Amino acid sequence: MALPETPDFESYPVHQRLVSAAVERGGVRLHWADGGHCLYHPLTLREHAPDPETTHPVTREQSLMLIDIPAGLEAASADVDGEGALQVRWSTGEDSRFHPGWLRAHAPDLMGVPEEDRDPLPARVTWAGGFANQIPRLHGPDVVAGGPAREAWAEALQVWGVAILEGLDATPEVVETVPALLGPIRETNFGKFFDVISKPDADSNAYTSMALPLHVDLATRESMPGLQFLHCMSNEADGGDSILSDGFYLAECLRAEEPELFEALTTVQVTAASKAKSTDYRWTTPIIGTDETGAVSEIRWNPWLRAPMKASFDDVDKVYRGLRFLFELSERPESRVVTRLGAGDMLSFDNRRVLHGRTGYDPSTGERRLRGCYVDREHLTSSLRIAERRKRAALV
Repeated sequence: MALPETPDFESYPVHQRLVSAAVERGGVRLHWADGGHCLYHPLTLREHAPDPETTHPVTREQSLMLIDIPAGLEAASADVDGEGALQVRWSTGEDSRFHPGWLRAHAPDLMGVPEEDRDPLPARVTWAGGFANQIPRLHGPDVVAGGPAREAWAEALQVWGVAILEGLDATPEVVETVPALLGPIRETNFGKFFDVISKPDADSNAYTSMALPLHVDLATRESMPGLQFLHCMSNEADGGDSILSDGFYLAECLRAEEPELFEALTTVQVTAASKAKSTDYRWTTPIIGTDETGAVSEIRWNPWLRAPMKASFDDVDKVYRGLRFLFELSERPESRVVTRLGAGDMLSFDNRRVLHGRTGYDPSTGERRLRGCYVDREHLTSSLRIAERRKRAALV
């Protein structure tokens, strides 16, 4: 008898042998060869059983709804069979069989061994000013062709948060097609695509020739765009160099040097508000977002789109001091990268991590035109997981 199917499209190499199973509190306690053990709730196992009556054989989504499972369901017995799979008999008299690799990958509160990384995404690496000569630069036509170059682009955006594609045509349609290789273009109040040029009727500081301090785009939106793409069509004016800084690096510097101010920027509610004539977007949340582990997950820093704060006097004071620290830190040469885009270059970066800005420029000395768009970050992480899925499938 072979190992059972799994209730999804993943592949699960069996890195640890399942050695024993026992019923505990109506659930199932599992033990692996390396000493790891966990207690599965009966409903978690039952609703993810891979049999075709529970999991649709084509979509791999649940066919059996939770309401159709008895509320008092318990495991009556649990054993490891000769193939190393978990065999469970339920209190209703039904049997389910589970793949040991799937069980290990989804083990709740795995104890007895070091914590395992359940998400296959490449780990992020923060950077500072010395990164200038290390920004990943890829040949754009190779990325368009697919294969390893496109995977390298996606991985660079996850790990470093930034990459530059070189050698693309300096034509408007490029920004309509290349970012779409990662996922659907996200439309905003600026449209699906926007041209960064100096305009007499500008509705954003970006559409002037002034210097732009480091910032993220669209902090006023409930869900900020995750990825931004700026394709250089011309850059002949004096000035107009691009400035980049890793917001996660800045946040960690703040945490290390001024922990009280870091706490304020991660807890005090601050409203970002647009000031356009025809739209009124605003969103209230801390400047620095963190995940359940305390790691920095998002930066919402746009200096010219912050509404008056309504927090207590002391909290407002801490937020202002924290922001001033970030400003001063971002001005240090070791905290920023300055680069100049040439015609055909496409700057791609994580808009919820990497701060971007520019030096001022003189439009009378030549044209500077960038064309941009946004893609949500979840499309990037989806493509990276699919790439990892293919690698795991080759190991089974």
